[in-house]
Amino acid sequence: MLEMQVAAEKADAILEYCGTTDIWEILDKLEVLYSFDDYGSAGSGLKGYCTCFFGQFFISVNQNLPAYLQALIAWHELGHVILDAQQLKDGTCIGEYDPFHAVSHSETRANYFAAEGLIEDDAILELIQQGHSAAGVAACLKVPEAFVGYKVQILQEAGIPLFSTETPDAACLQADLTGMENF
Repeated sequence: MLEMQVAAEKADAILEYCGTTDIWEILDKLEVLYSFDDYGSAGSGLKGYCTCFFGQFFISVNQNLPAYLQALIAWHELGHVILDAQQLKDGTCIGEYDPFHAVSHSETRANYFAAEGLIEDDAILELIQQGHSAAGVAACLKVPEAFVGYKVQILQEAGIPLFSTETPDAACLQADLTGMENF
């Protein structure tokens, strides 16, 4: 749980320092270079990556992703920049092909960081209190369901008791009857 807390605290510190939740403004303020590049389809292509050249951090995001997923990927990659800076400087490759279903320690920490940076406490708490399932919360917030789980764990670790329903919930899907097809 310590790693989760460290990731969440660092994301909170960056949000406070930058005074915004807009990831692109945050990257600009932190002087992390970024670009949008064509890495294939949103469903099967590379989502993004980060690296370090001569001490300068760089994030690249697949331009074929919807804007909300581009922001999520940027948050995830910033998590690597913040939490794994020395590894990146040393040229160590950190990665899995599917950050939404991370199993490695580094990828999971970056996901906690992204969940804390991307999902506002009030927004998720309100949706949970309204009785939405994890899938419903994810649809409303336009994040993968796993990221709702990461955020719930962070909130629970902070002492906020949360209860969510496990039954399917389509309240947030509106016209999108297929759900979040890019996840």
